[in-house]
Amino acid sequence: MTYKNNQSFSRKILPYCIHRAAGAVRLASGISLMAAGALATAQDAATEKENELDATLLEEVVVTGQRASILSAQDIKRDASQVVDSIVASDIGKLPDRSITQALQRVPGVTVTRYDNMSDPEHFAGEGSGVAVRGLSQVRSELNGRDVFSANGGRSLSFDDVPAELMAGVDTYKSPTADMIEGGLGGVVNLRTRMPFDSDGQLFSATVKGNYGDQIEETNGEYSALFSDRWETGLGELGVLVNLSTSDLSSRADNIYTRAYHPRDNIEEDQTVWVPRGSDWRRNDYQRERDGQYLALQWAPSEELELYATAFRSKHEQYWDEAAFFVDAFDSNSLLKRDDWVYDDQGALVSGTLAAKISDLHEDVDGDPANGAETKVDELWGMPFGTSTRYSKNTAETRDFALGMEWQATERLAVKADLQRVESTSTTEDYTLGLVAFPEAIEVGNLNGTPSVSVGEDFLSDPTNYSYGQIQSLPSDNEGESTAARLDLEYEFENNLVRSVQAGARYSDKSATNREGASWAARYQPWNAAGGNYPFPDVADGDLTPVSYGSFQRGDANVPSSAFLLDPALLDDFRASTDRIVANSPGGCCGLDWNNALNLTDNPGNINEQEESTQALYTRVNFALDDLPMPIDGNLGLRYVRTENVADGDFTIENWSVDVGSEEAGNLQTINLLPAASSDLKAENDYDHLLPSLNLRLHASDNLVFRFAASKAIWRPEFWQLKSQLTLSGGLKEGEELPTDPSEVTLENLQNLGKTQFNLSTDETNPYLEPMEADQYDLSAEWYFDDNGGMAHLSLFRKDISEYFTTGVENTTVEGFDVVSTWVGNEGTAEIQGAEVGFTKFFDFLPEPWDGFGVQANYTYVDSNLEGPEATNTDASGYGDLPAEGISKNAYNLVGMYEKYGFYTRLAWNWRSEYLVAVGPTGWNGTTNDINWQLPIYNDDYGQLDLSMGYNVTDNISVNFEASNLTKEETVGLMDQGEIGKRHAYTYSQDVRYAASVRVTF
Repeated sequence: MTYKNNQSFSRKILPYCIHRAAGAVRLASGISLMAAGALATAQDAATEKENELDATLLEEVVVTGQRASILSAQDIKRDASQVVDSIVASDIGKLPDRSITQALQRVPGVTVTRYDNMSDPEHFAGEGSGVAVRGLSQVRSELNGRDVFSANGGRSLSFDDVPAELMAGVDTYKSPTADMIEGGLGGVVNLRTRMPFDSDGQLFSATVKGNYGDQIEETNGEYSALFSDRWETGLGELGVLVNLSTSDLSSRADNIYTRAYHPRDNIEEDQTVWVPRGSDWRRNDYQRERDGQYLALQWAPSEELELYATAFRSKHEQYWDEAAFFVDAFDSNSLLKRDDWVYDDQGALVSGTLAAKISDLHEDVDGDPANGAETKVDELWGMPFGTSTRYSKNTAETRDFALGMEWQATERLAVKADLQRVESTSTTEDYTLGLVAFPEAIEVGNLNGTPSVSVGEDFLSDPTNYSYGQIQSLPSDNEGESTAARLDLEYEFENNLVRSVQAGARYSDKSATNREGASWAARYQPWNAAGGNYPFPDVADGDLTPVSYGSFQRGDANVPSSAFLLDPALLDDFRASTDRIVANSPGGCCGLDWNNALNLTDNPGNINEQEESTQALYTRVNFALDDLPMPIDGNLGLRYVRTENVADGDFTIENWSVDVGSEEAGNLQTINLLPAASSDLKAENDYDHLLPSLNLRLHASDNLVFRFAASKAIWRPEFWQLKSQLTLSGGLKEGEELPTDPSEVTLENLQNLGKTQFNLSTDETNPYLEPMEADQYDLSAEWYFDDNGGMAHLSLFRKDISEYFTTGVENTTVEGFDVVSTWVGNEGTAEIQGAEVGFTKFFDFLPEPWDGFGVQANYTYVDSNLEGPEATNTDASGYGDLPAEGISKNAYNLVGMYEKYGFYTRLAWNWRSEYLVAVGPTGWNGTTNDINWQLPIYNDDYGQLDLSMGYNVTDNISVNFEASNLTKEETVGLMDQGEIGKRHAYTYSQDVRYAASVRVTF
């Protein structure tokens, strides 16, 4: 087999023939998986007489399309010196799925999440988001073998930021070699682009695509084009490649939620029952615009020297509008028990009418409102109901520039040099304006399935029932940049056990500044009503707009069809709108902290500045034992890396003031015990690592390969975890009181009396955090059982992790104060192990037209004792050991293919089992009756069916059709509530997406 142009293959197929002295020779293939988990050895069925075939019987078959992509990926895996799985574009700009993230989910051992942010499962991601390899989300990203990242406080590239149309392939490395850049416990994902010299001559390709979502009912366009050419000149050979891509995507997610259950006494039946705080539903309209440009230049002035330059830019802009409605009693014990309440066998409410006490009604006894002489005359009952209008927009841009050369300095010495510059920015605008109302009652049903909610339509359609509710702002402004240089040398030996020795050095200098603020304020809320401040004033004329959902969740969920929201136009000038709302709502709770909401640079607590440099040296020995009955080759290497990090932040002391005396006695005074203060906090940290690696490959036969790999890997803390921000606060211990004599109320005296308690808040960060480390092992077998893409593999893996990030509480001393500190440190250990099994077969042995069928399948099992976060139920009970976030124990892919007569189709099913999303995310945490509770939220089992098909009209023109989520699968979340089990947390219905495209290639 010869590899040509990265896309097409010229494959010489040895046909069986009839020899005059022998009968027919048939090639047989099959798979046998041993119970112990290893593949059985297989021998070629070819006979000596096949070697005597005349050369004229050889025929050349050009393999294209889906099979070419699969064969190319198999060649990369087979020829690699370590454990790797690849995805290769079947045509220019055509990965097998619409996004890089969705393509990666087909790789054995890789799973993806479908939330916009793992800490916020209330918002869905249109194309998938985070990637985990073998259960670990600590995955490093590369672009053409160089480190690349997004400016989001982390260390990896957001794969949904990058156009899939710019990629020639994606490689997932699961075992490292010494020459690879360090970092990545789960693995390394390398995005590969094309180069001009990949093609023999001039090449042009362009694609026009339209896509449609069935819930959003909108059509968007996508366009991409590539031009490449190479010329022989008097200065040597020159090549240029330009690749452009732009795409829009509209999507809709309809979401319905059940909030936390709380225990309450059912006196009538002498039992404890569980009642939820409420339910809410929302519609998210998601828009994404993604642009990418890529330029590559190559120059070969001689056969020994090649120089290149590349420039890559990706810009991703996504925004979503949210219309949300929610029912929330805040404390289910305040709910009035109704006769229609129905419980399940666990004592949990599944349906009934909800109403809560809003306020006591009073009347003036003596007609003089000034003296406060009032008497209670009645109670006002209703149910807290809110709406919110939200707009979120994120703009992310990554630019990567590289210069390099490859020089064959002598017959045996090769020199490579590379210089890279990465610049990345990410900004977010995120604004919310809300309303509050109190209908008399709300009916809920099917609370452990997809809930139904009924609110009087007449109530929701009356604008005078609404008052101003909440205000929220969550902005960010992040930037990062990196400069890296590396030099690699390789010296080859002839006829020696050691085939070559590689050595090299790399230096990088990276900086990141992350500014992230958060501010929430309430004008009127249920607790204001409970204090007697009710009814609330009406909303100003012109601020309200009616909203209708239409067919919510395709009609599968029963919720009110319309209500009022604050006009989304108010979000266009958020500062002016909120100032006016505050002015129009006298007696409201509070205003917005603009230092947090908008003026990020004015608040040092919002800023995280990081400077990091690395210096690395490595050596790698490549060896081969070809004379053994079963030849062995591989590599042995050692990488040394030093990391120096500086985190620039702020140390803040919060003001602690107390009131002593009384106003009636005329001796009231305020004593400032701990004045507010702020100072710079620069934390410097450096560490060294030696990272050995061994990769062995045993050629049991021409078609059977065994591998063993052992290595040490690290994962540096993400920049948000290294934030240098400490806050010291003081107060009285629980149950302690101040001395009655004001002269005794001093900080020193209170400390001597043992009345004080000081807390150091680190926001669960640590600027002195060091990398996780993992000793990792792989044992695998690969059986290439026929020449037409038949292949099976089995991989066993294990990772022993030390220095694992854990959160704890300790007593320490800071600035002379004995404090209680919540911190994150390198105190944990963990183990993760599992297996991957894969199989590919094309049914060439069938008669036409059935010989165009093929199948791919893979399965991944992951078992771990990774330490998960702690959680507390609403009854104050704990959960014991929770699993680590993001790990599914089981996952598999099943793909059926057909390719014949210029037509191709692929039907792909992807499934993963339940996994923990987060503990206590927004919507499932709070404080009730002095219980600080945080519920574990799980993603239920999920599978999705996708279809792609196309037809080559001519050798240069093809038409294609795609459909994702054909079976209209819904994403279901579960909240663990201890003794009553896992209950419904949310149901998301997402679009079925259809796309049609035309591609021309010359």
